[in-house]
Amino acid sequence: MFGARIHYSPKLEDPIMVAALPDMGNVAGLCISTLVKGLSAELFAEIYAYWPPYVTYKDGVIEYRQSTYRFYTSRIDNIVIFGGDFNPTDPRRLYEVCYEVVNMAQRLSVKMLYTVGAALRPSVGAEPRVYGAVNNSSLLDTLKEHNLFILEGEGQITGFNGLILGIAMKRGLDAICILGEIDNPEIVQPRTAKRVLERLLDIAKIRRFDMSELDEEEKRKRFIEEQLRYMSSMLERDKGRRDVDIYY
Repeated sequence: MFGARIHYSPKLEDPIMVAALPDMGNVAGLCISTLVKGLSAELFAEIYAYWPPYVTYKDGVIEYRQSTYRFYTSRIDNIVIFGGDFNPTDPRRLYEVCYEVVNMAQRLSVKMLYTVGAALRPSVGAEPRVYGAVNNSSLLDTLKEHNLFILEGEGQITGFNGLILGIAMKRGLDAICILGEIDNPEIVQPRTAKRVLERLLDIAKIRRFDMSELDEEEKRKRFIEEQLRYMSSMLERDKGRRDVDIYY
């Protein structure tokens, strides 16, 4: 169950909706936060989740922050944006969130739903690709027109960013999913998020905005990775010297 708070009802005309929750490499989370900031979108509704089931403390003082899911809008861009703090792993909670989002989409007469996220790349070396999937086969041409690779064969798109496509299909709402390849799901992936977001702006015809923050995040990520590689090589070198000392 969730608790909802509607701050106001935006006046929109057949808007589009972009909805996604944090996933591997936080690609979806970065896309949503960057989109909200870039379009100066306004918060108009929240869903309060019964999570987390604990409080934290710092130096003996309790801190409490209930997780929320948030709906934003930019009336200039005729868009609704949905994001949140976490992607439910419990199937019942996941379905409940998806239903809430599709209900909002139908309430606002959304004409097209877009979701974004990451696809785990099985091998490294080649340039990371951006893939697409749709819940209506008539939309496949749209993906091809924008040079997205089609998710071929059979597979799964897990979590909110996949399930929402099926719930939308059952309700008669067309949806497109855009996924960027990553090679490490444990590390935040700003470059992939930027690739995915650029494709989203093109396909959904959303106005361009400054994404330099993602570039800066990518530079910080690379610096940290270089430092970790250097430390790892130093540890290996020191280990090799100790092995030689022991041998002699």
